[in-house]
Amino acid sequence: MNDLERLVLIQSKKAPCIKMLSGRPLKFSSQPPQIEMEFEARREFTHSDTEILQGGFVTGMLDAAMANLVMALSEMQNIPISLDINVSFLATAHPGKLLCVAKAIKIGKSICFMSGELFQDEKLVANATSTIKLIRLKT
Repeated sequence: MNDLERLVLIQSKKAPCIKMLSGRPLKFSSQPPQIEMEFEARREFTHSDTEILQGGFVTGMLDAAMANLVMALSEMQNIPISLDINVSFLATAHPGKLLCVAKAIKIGKSICFMSGELFQDEKLVANATSTIKLIRLKT
């Protein structure tokens, strides 16, 4: 399966959380392993009158992109289970479009290490690293 076919595959199999975050995979590369996903943050994701996104939604976007990268790399044969996720919030994010770029740092047989960066209006608002356990789907 080539990179375009993998992108189409993950675009067609969106998890409910991806739909809720209005997530959309835009680009996928197997070499180097990387995915770009766009999200649409709604006002309901904010925690204040100044419309600042709640950190859990920011974390969810980063986590979703890293997980989608794992799934695309395995052609949807692995379920990614986050063992940890470490997020640094660098600037406030607001309702509107956000772009996440996730990369694979190291991929093993059952564990992989990922990173992600979340941008709004080309400004880095958060970054994350994650350790993910791979659960092979039974066929």
